[in-house]
This record gives sequence, C-alpha cells and structure tokens, in this order.
Amino acid sequence: MSLVQCPAPGSSDDGHLLDGMPDSAAAGGEDRIGPLPDDILRLVLSFLPSRESVCTCVLARRWRNLWKSVPTVLVYEEEEASFVTSLLLLRDRVPLREFVCISSPSETPQDVEMWLRYAASCHVRVLQVEVRSYDTTERLRLPNMTLVCQQLTSLYICSVELKERTLDLSSCPVLKKLQMTNCEIYAQKIVCQSLRHLVTYMCIFVSDVRTRISCPSLAALELAENVGLTPFLESMPSLVTAFVEFDTEWHEREYPYDHCLNGGYYGDCGDWDCLACRHIDNEGDDCVLLDGLCGATRLTLISTPKMIICTRDFKWRRIFSKLKTLYLSE
Repeated sequence: MSLVQCPAPGSSDDGHLLDGMPDSAAAGGEDRIGPLPDDILRLVLSFLPSRESVCTCVLARRWRNLWKSVPTVLVYEEEEASFVTSLLLLRDRVPLREFVCISSPSETPQDVEMWLRYAASCHVRVLQVEVRSYDTTERLRLPNMTLVCQQLTSLYICSVELKERTLDLSSCPVLKKLQMTNCEIYAQKIVCQSLRHLVTYMCIFVSDVRTRISCPSLAALELAENVGLTPFLESMPSLVTAFVEFDTEWHEREYPYDHCLNGGYYGDCGDWDCLACRHIDNEGDDCVLLDGLCGATRLTLISTPKMIICTRDFKWRRIFSKLKTLYLSE
C-alpha cells in the first residue's frame, strides 16, 4: 500500500491491515530501524508531513500507534479539513514541538481557529499558519487570533486577515519571534512584553490610525515593503538591529500613505488635496519612528524621497548614542 492510499486516522480499514503482520518492519533483510527506541522513531516521523506519518501505521504492529505521539503536526493545503480534525482528535495529547498549518483560502476560519486552540492546548512551541494561493490578495479571515500558550516561542503568520483591534500576545509569556507576511492587520496596537524579534513583510496596515507597536523587549525589528500608515514605535530600549524599508511602489497605490506628492519635507506642503500631509496635520506632531529606533546599534532606512515620516521625525534630532552601523537610501 502506498502512502497516499493509507487509511485516514481512525478508519475501519486500519485494523485488519495489521492482521498477520510482523512486529518489526523488516522485509527480507536486516532490520536496522527496528532496534531503535521509540523516541528516535518519533523524532524521525516528526520530519514527515502528518499524513505520511500516519501511513507508517501499516508497516508493522510496533508502528501502529507511534504516529499518535509524534511531537509535530505538519498539514498542507492538499489535506481536507476532515483529515486534519480526525488527526487531532485521535492523536495523543503529548506536547507539540511544532504545529504547521498550510491551508487554502477556502478553509473555514472556524476549523483553523479550532486547530490553533488544539495546538495551544498541547503547549506548542513553534506555530505556523499560512495560506497558499496563486492570488496574493486571497487571505484567510481570522476574527479571533487570541492565543493563550505558555510555551509558545515562535509564531509565523502568512496571508491571514487579522481582524482584532488589538493584537495582544501577552498570554504567550515566552514568545520571542513574531513574523507576519502578506497579512491584513486591522489592529491599532500590537502588544507583547517578551517579544525579541518582530518581522512584518508585505503586510497591509488597514487601520485609519497608526498601529502602535508596544514591544519593549525587542532586539530585532524588520518592517519591509508594508502598505498603509507607518506604525508608531513605542520605546524599545533593548533594540540592537532595525531594518525599515518603506513601500517602494507607493505611487501605484490608490492612497499615497505617508508620501507627499508635492515634496513637503516635514509633511507640511499646505495642499489640501495632499492626503498624506493632511493626515499628518490631523494626528499631531509626535515622533513616529525614531523614538523607537534611536537605541539601535545597526540601522537601515530605505525609502523614496517623497516619504515624509523619516524626514519629519528628523527634526526632533534624536540622539543615536549606540549606533555603530548606519545605512540610508536616497
């Protein structure tokens, strides 16, 4: 039986397949796998997609239940929701080292949220949620991304709509890395006291007010090619490395976020039709970026000349007392 033809977890077919099978998986030769302890076999299975891991149950009696205690769940977009749900229901409740859920945009948010809650209940340490589609504008809507997970250290989110007004990860007290790619972010605030590394790449900040990033323990920050209002950075005294690349295709956007069409250096061109300067005038004169970046030792700022946030912040003359490496574009 090939791997793709193996029974679904818990199906009636997976019992009689083992009738008359040997206890080990050797077939006409030296069994070099059989002598290995179960923990080593589970480690080997942890690198396989979960469907292939389940399929090993037909190899021999010893393998029948090994897949149930593998410390990873790796499911991909070709899997049906019914398979994933059955897998999680029949799996032993052992701690998860990694949970990877790569789905299609047609997946229901309720199913994905249930799977994430399961991962959190198994004390997952690395969690990845990704939607794959040929159309990069197709995203999975997750109304509730609230996670309560004491052991979570890394969270990767790709092509997801995050609809919450506040993305509060305070209930993940040891979370060190958060990476968001091609996401729609509605949150007006991102909060995590323990976070050390934050990446947003090709994300859309949807809110009509600046998203405040409140992560005081950050040591590394990467904001690259995002669309929307530039996030407001609160104090980051532990920051070491920062990479900020503003939207290089802003001129193709319907709304020229934070870019003055008239070349206003401080966002004060005075043209009422300049939406960027008008927005800045309405929100006040706070320092948006440099307050958060001024503690960095390595700093990269990349933007077009019409980007007014950095030039506007420069007038505050913040002192970069720890800076050792600086790269500025034109």
